[in-house]
Amino acid sequence: MDKLKLSTANLIIIVGGAVMLIASFLPFNKFSTASFNVGGVHVGGTITYNAWSSHYFLIATIPALLGVVMAAQVAIAAFASGVRLPETVLGFTWNQIHLVFAFQATIMMLAFLIQNTSPLDKGIGLFLMLLAAIALLVGAVLRMQERPTGAI
Repeated sequence: MDKLKLSTANLIIIVGGAVMLIASFLPFNKFSTASFNVGGVHVGGTITYNAWSSHYFLIATIPALLGVVMAAQVAIAAFASGVRLPETVLGFTWNQIHLVFAFQATIMMLAFLIQNTSPLDKGIGLFLMLLAAIALLVGAVLRMQERPTGAI
């Protein structure tokens, strides 16, 4: 197999998974307070939380982990010579697993987008993770529509 030739769907999944991981370390939510000086001491400012913060740790990291698993599976299948992944896992094909993981990540990120976090502002990490989740879903759907050619 030509390792330099990935399908469009697999390339989207690898890029989406990488963006999802990187964006999970960016500000997910921000809390801003009035900023002023009291006796020469700066008081107030902005507190940010990323997906790995204790405030969001388990629930916000799930989409990031799903994206990493999807990208890792594609990368291992494409680039790891001598490594052969099973055709099915618990009776599901990799295409089905990718579709379920991407759908779950997208739904979770949409839920974070529409939830009411009145004192918190949404951060750039949330929006980038949402875009990456949508990209993963697009890649998974495209992967389902590909004809089996023996390529990864």
